[in-house]
Amino acid sequence: MSRRSDRRRRALQRSLQFANERINAAKEKHGFDDDRAPLPSANIAQPLPFSADASEHDPSEIGRAPGELPASSPFESEGPTRFRVICYNETTCTVEEFSDIDRVPAYADRPGVTWIQMMGLTDPEIVHMMGAIFNIPMLAQEDVLAVWSRTKVDEYGDMLLAITRGVRLKFEDVQTSGGEEDSGSCSLIAGSESDSPPEVEPRGQQISIIAAPTFVISFHESNELVFEAIERRLKENTGRIRKLGTGYLFYSLIDTLVDRMLFLTEEIEDAIGEIEDKFLTQHENLNIDEVYHLKRIVVRLGRVAYPMREAMRTLGLLDHELLSGLDDVYLRDLNDHVLRAGDRVEHARVILQDLQDYHHMLQERKTNDIIRVLTVMSSIFIPLTFVVGIYGMNFENMPEIKTQYGYFVCIAVMLAFAIGMLVYFRRKKWI
Repeated sequence: MSRRSDRRRRALQRSLQFANERINAAKEKHGFDDDRAPLPSANIAQPLPFSADASEHDPSEIGRAPGELPASSPFESEGPTRFRVICYNETTCTVEEFSDIDRVPAYADRPGVTWIQMMGLTDPEIVHMMGAIFNIPMLAQEDVLAVWSRTKVDEYGDMLLAITRGVRLKFEDVQTSGGEEDSGSCSLIAGSESDSPPEVEPRGQQISIIAAPTFVISFHESNELVFEAIERRLKENTGRIRKLGTGYLFYSLIDTLVDRMLFLTEEIEDAIGEIEDKFLTQHENLNIDEVYHLKRIVVRLGRVAYPMREAMRTLGLLDHELLSGLDDVYLRDLNDHVLRAGDRVEHARVILQDLQDYHHMLQERKTNDIIRVLTVMSSIFIPLTFVVGIYGMNFENMPEIKTQYGYFVCIAVMLAFAIGMLVYFRRKKWI
């Protein structure tokens, strides 16, 4: 069974587990008994209803109608879904956190700006309930629950949808492994629970942001607080964030994710610079495993950075009412940051490729040096072997055999051959 198929199996089991927990909580809350059979057990050993070895994806997902949500969450989110709600205006700001989705409708028509962070996409039905509460189009809900979603910006009437990724903030965390390649954690290196080697994937967590005139909803794959800086600005009422509407909050959230990408690319450049210094100035041996490791990270990071450039370019060209109060200089600055991040990724990839090629060139040079020495030695001993072979024949009628100084003459001739060939190779600069 492939690692991705195994991840999908566990994601389905977790989705069923959380759905059962939510149903049981609803029964206890409302005090009614239900004779319906529970959802299938989330036993880890329970096989999926399809051959995981034959495909990495669920064949039942093929051919779904546009806007139809998947049967299970494709994300391996840990724990139950949590909601972090921040309501603010120019004078006040309140923060609440809870896990009961029944409390969410109270914020649908709340005055001011409401920002809901939904952390942990454990159950597609919860996303659908959020969509029903806030009138989110089904196609947008489908994109939120698509783990393969490409970084993009779309508009749905008076709403804007942005799908991007929150990468790991510190490059030091790349050196540790934890979670699966497509897990909800934001690790750059994802380890596997099996005996297979860990995968390198700087995908972070998928974050989808939906903005409307009165609310902003951010769907987080994991429970990591990615937007702590934005929350601090709201609480401390610094800058213009409380004075402007949801469009500015929408921009601020995307800007934070872009800044994380920019910071991570700078960390990677520093790591590559250290490798170059050790190799070129301190003349230490190049750790080719580390170079390959960084190259895989950079290549996969490019899969996040390059689509983000297109998305930010699209955002700058949108003529949407939510962005009408936003100065163009903000969007140009955002696009500039994305371009810089993409340029850093490309520069890092080129440098790592050059280091890799230089390493291969040194290895080939060492091999050529060894082959040259062996060739010279073989070339010297071939004529000597020829002479020895002639005088090793057992013929009686060989005049030199009975010569008094024949042995010394033969040795002298062989030495002359060897010295002459060494002088010749030296003049040709072959040795």
